[in-house]
Amino acid sequence: MKSIQILPLKEKMAYGCGDVASNMMWGMTSSYLMYYYTDIYGLPLVAVSWILLVARVVDAFCDPAIGYIVDRVGGLIVPRLIRVLAIPFGITGFLCFLALPLSPTGKVLWAGLTYIVFGAIYSCINTPYGALAVMISRSATQRVGLNAFRMMGCQAGSLFVALLTIPAITWLGGGESAVQHRYGMAVYVLGLSVLGSFLWLCVARGCTVRHPPAPVRQDLMVTLRYLCGNRQWVLSNLLAFFYFMGQAALFGFALYYARIVLGGTEQLGANIITFITVLLFAGVPVCLPLARHLGTVRSGIVCLIAQGVAYLSMAMAGMSMTGFFLSVSLLALGQGVMSPLYYTLLAQAVDDGDSRTSTGSAGLAYSINTWVTKLAMGLTGFILAQFLSQGHYVENGATQPPELSAWITAGFVWLPLGTVCMQVLCLLAWRNRG
Repeated sequence: MKSIQILPLKEKMAYGCGDVASNMMWGMTSSYLMYYYTDIYGLPLVAVSWILLVARVVDAFCDPAIGYIVDRVGGLIVPRLIRVLAIPFGITGFLCFLALPLSPTGKVLWAGLTYIVFGAIYSCINTPYGALAVMISRSATQRVGLNAFRMMGCQAGSLFVALLTIPAITWLGGGESAVQHRYGMAVYVLGLSVLGSFLWLCVARGCTVRHPPAPVRQDLMVTLRYLCGNRQWVLSNLLAFFYFMGQAALFGFALYYARIVLGGTEQLGANIITFITVLLFAGVPVCLPLARHLGTVRSGIVCLIAQGVAYLSMAMAGMSMTGFFLSVSLLALGQGVMSPLYYTLLAQAVDDGDSRTSTGSAGLAYSINTWVTKLAMGLTGFILAQFLSQGHYVENGATQPPELSAWITAGFVWLPLGTVCMQVLCLLAWRNRG
C-alpha cells in the first residue's frame, strides 16, 4: 500500500497565492467594475451590459484553447505558463480601470477592449492554475487541503479588495467626486496589479508538478465527446455555473442594494462586501471536518439549504439592518463552508473521466470549467445591468425611481436564490461514491 505524501505547508501557501492574485482582480471586476463603469467612468447602462456579456463570449475561445494547448504539450508546461503570464496579468488588470479621457464612443470601445484582453490573459493563467491541483497530488485528502488553501486565498484576496477599495480610492483621489474617484481608482488598481503579478510568480516558483499528465494525442472532438459523456464532470460544471451566477449577483449588486434598498451609502455597501468576505473566509476551514463526517455531496446540500433559508430571511427583513446582517451571516458562512467542495468534486470528476477514457484531458476539462464560471459572471452582469435599466437607475442620482428597489431586490435576492435551488438539483443528481 502506497504511503500518501504529505504536502509541505509552504507549497500549500504558494498554491493559495494564485487565488489571492486572481480574486483581487476578480473582486474588483465582480464587485466594483459595474459601479466603476456607471458612476465613475460614465458609461451608459446598455453599453455596460453588452461589454460584460461580449467579454465572456470571447472567453469562450480562450479557455478551451489554452486548456487544449496544456493537454497537447503536457502538464510540465503549467508552472512556466504561469510565470510567463504573471506580468501581463497585472498590466491588463490595471488597464481595465484606467479611465482615459476619450469621447463617449471611445470610452465604450476602450472599456470593452481592455476588459476583453484582461479576460483572455486571466483565462490563460487561471485555467492552468486550476488544473495544477490534480498534478500536485493524487490524494483526495491532500487535494481537499490544497483547495482549502485555495479558497482561503480566494477569500483573502476578496477581503483585501472589499475592505480597502472605497476608502482607498477616496483617499488616493483626494475626495468624493467622480473625477477624484477616477484618479484614486487608477492608483489603487495599479498597486493591486503589481501585487497580483508578484503572487503569481510565487505560485510558479513554489508549486511542484509531481504527476504531470502525458501529452494528449487524441483528436479534439473525441476528447470533447468523452468529457461530455462524463456525467459528474457535466454536473460539476453546472454547479460552478449556478454558484458563480449567485456570487456575481451578490457582489455585483451589494453597493446598489445598500444604497437603494437599505438606504445607506457606498461605504455601507463596501462594509457589506467586507462582512460577507470575512465570513466566507471563516467558513472555509469547516469544510474538511464536515466533508469527512457527511461526505462531499451531503455536506453541499446542507450548506445550500442554509443559503436558501438565508435568502428567504433577507427578503422578509426588508430595510431592517439587523435582519439583513443576520441573514447575510448565515448565507456567507454556508457559502464559505461549501466553496472548496466545488473544486473537490471537479477533481473527482476529472479523475473518473481519466480512468474510464485515458484521455488525460485535465487541461481541457478545467479550461471549460473556467469558461463556465466566467460565462456565468458575464451573463449575470448583463442581467443585472438590464435590471438597473428596467428600474430606470440614475447614475450618481440623489433620488431614484420608486420601482428601482424591486429590481435591485430581484437581482440581489431572488436571482441568486434561484441559483441555489438549481445547485441542489445538481447535487441530488450526483452519484455519490462515498
